[in-house]
Amino acid sequence: MKTINDLFILEGMKEGIVLAGHRGLTRNVQFVNISDTPDVINFLSENNLLLTTGYAFKDDTEKFCELIKQMHELNCSGIVIKISRFFQQLPPEVKLLADNLAFPIIDLPTKHTLGEVSRHILNYLNDHEAEQLYYALHVQKEFSNMLIKGYSLSALVEQLGHLIARPTLLLNHRGEVLAQSHDFLKESMKDIKLEILQKVKEDLHVIREGSTFSIPSKEQVSLTSFPVYTKRQYPSMLVIYDSRSLPYPSSQMAIEQAGNVISFTIVKEQAIEENARLLKNNFFSDLIEMKIQSDEEIYNRSNYYGLQKDSENICIVCTIDTQGEMYETMQLYEKKIGELHNTVYDQLEDEIIHENLNATLFTKGKYFAIILQFPKYSDEEIDKISQFIENVQANFNGDFNLSFGVSHSVPSLKEIPTIYYEAVEAIVTGYEQNLKGFIKFYKTRDLEELLKSLPRKDLKALYENTLKSLAFPKTKEEQELVKTIQVYLDTQCEISETSRKLFVHRNTVKYRIAKAEEILNCSLRDPADSLRIRVALIIGAILNEDESILNQ
Repeated sequence: MKTINDLFILEGMKEGIVLAGHRGLTRNVQFVNISDTPDVINFLSENNLLLTTGYAFKDDTEKFCELIKQMHELNCSGIVIKISRFFQQLPPEVKLLADNLAFPIIDLPTKHTLGEVSRHILNYLNDHEAEQLYYALHVQKEFSNMLIKGYSLSALVEQLGHLIARPTLLLNHRGEVLAQSHDFLKESMKDIKLEILQKVKEDLHVIREGSTFSIPSKEQVSLTSFPVYTKRQYPSMLVIYDSRSLPYPSSQMAIEQAGNVISFTIVKEQAIEENARLLKNNFFSDLIEMKIQSDEEIYNRSNYYGLQKDSENICIVCTIDTQGEMYETMQLYEKKIGELHNTVYDQLEDEIIHENLNATLFTKGKYFAIILQFPKYSDEEIDKISQFIENVQANFNGDFNLSFGVSHSVPSLKEIPTIYYEAVEAIVTGYEQNLKGFIKFYKTRDLEELLKSLPRKDLKALYENTLKSLAFPKTKEEQELVKTIQVYLDTQCEISETSRKLFVHRNTVKYRIAKAEEILNCSLRDPADSLRIRVALIIGAILNEDESILNQ
C-alpha cells in the first residue's frame, strides 16, 4: 500500500508543501475524496485522503479542528488543501492539533485543480505500471536537476544507489570503475567488488550490452548491467547488485532514466578530454615540426604528457587503409570518418592500457602516432611491439584494415621528429608495395632503393653520360670490358683477385682496365671516378630490370 510520502512524485503533489503533521507522512493511502461540504466526515473511511479548498470551515477554526480529530479517529490518511483560497495561512490551533496527532495537512498550489490531482493519485494507486512510470519520471527529473547543477559522476551514482537501495557501480567500456555507491567501500563488499570486476572483464562484450549474471561467492544474488551509451564505440555500464529484488516502486525503467542522465555527464567529461587531447596533439605537432627551440621546453612539455627524458624512444604510426570502395564512400560523410578515427583512437588507447605499455598516443592528420619508451631497446622489445600491433589489428572491429609503420629507436626526446618521419616513411613504403593491413619496420634505404625513386629519364641520362659507348655494349669485347670493370671495382681494384674471379691472366685484366679508362676518360682508382662508375653500373641493372618487366 502507498503512503502519503509516495505521492510527492506525482504532478501537482510534488509541488505541495507539508504545513503540519510531518510525522504522519507514512500514513497509508487507499482512496481519494474531493469535498467542500460540512458533513464530509460521513463519506470518509480508513485510509481516505481528503482533497478540499477548505470552504466549509473557512470561518470556523473549531469545525476545522473537529474534522481533523474525527478523521484521525477513522485512521484517515490526511488532508490536501488549497490553503491560499480561503485562508491566508493555516490557523495556529489547527497546526498544533495536526502536529500532535501526526495528521498531515498539505498545501496544494492553486494552479492545480483538485480533480486533476485526484486523477493522478487514483491512477497511481490503481495502476502498478503507472506507478513505476511516475517513479521513473521522478528519478529522471531529479537526475536532470543534478546534471544541470554540475554534480559529479560519483554523486549521481551515489544518489542512484540511495534511490534504489542497492549497491551500484559505474564502469567504463573497459570494465574499469568510474564511480561507485558508498556500499562498495565497506569492508564486507570489497572482495565482492573484485569478483564483479573480474566477471565483467571475462564476459565484457556480453555484459556491456546489458545482461544479468552472478559471481561465484554469491551465486544466489543476481547482478544486472545496463549499457550507458556515450560517444565511444562501446558503452559504459551500470552494474546493480541484487537487482532482481528492487524495492517497490523502483524498476529497470527508473535505472535506465538515471543511466540516460549519467551518459550526458560522461559525454560532457569526454568533451573536456577531447579538448585536452587537442592541446596534446598541438604540442606533438610543434615538436615534430621543430617549432620548439628550447631543450628545456621540450623536456618540460614532454614530461607533462608522460614522456621521460632518459629512455629509448620508438615511434609507431598507425593509419586506416584508405583503399576500398567503402572507405571512399564514407569520405562523403565527414562525420562518419570522424567517428571512425575516434574508434581507432579508443582501440589504440585500450590496447596500450591492456598491455601496460609506457606509451603516449598522439594524432597528426590521418596518422595516429604512439611514442613508446623503454629502458633499452632489444629484440625482446621488438617482439613486444609486434605483439602489441598484432593485437590491435586482431581486436579492431571494423570494416577497414589498420597499417603500422615502426621507427628505429633514438635516445633523445629531441630526435622524436626523426623517428616520426621514419615511421611515416615505413607506412608510405608499404603502400607503394600495394600492401594493406601491414606492419612495416623502417629500414634505411640503400643506394639502389634511392636510385629507383628517381625519374627514369634522369637515370638514363646519367648512365649514358658516365659509361659512354659502354652504356649499351654491342660487341663481345665491350661486354667483357663492362664485366671486368664491375669485378675490378667489387674487388677494391685488386688485379690478382679480379683475374682469379674472371679466370683470365693478370695482363689481360691490366689491358682491359687501361682500355676502359681510355674510353671513359677516367681513372678507376680515383675515388670520385670510381663512385660515378659504381653508381652508373647500379643504374644499368635497374634499367635492365625495367626492360625485362616490360618484355614479359
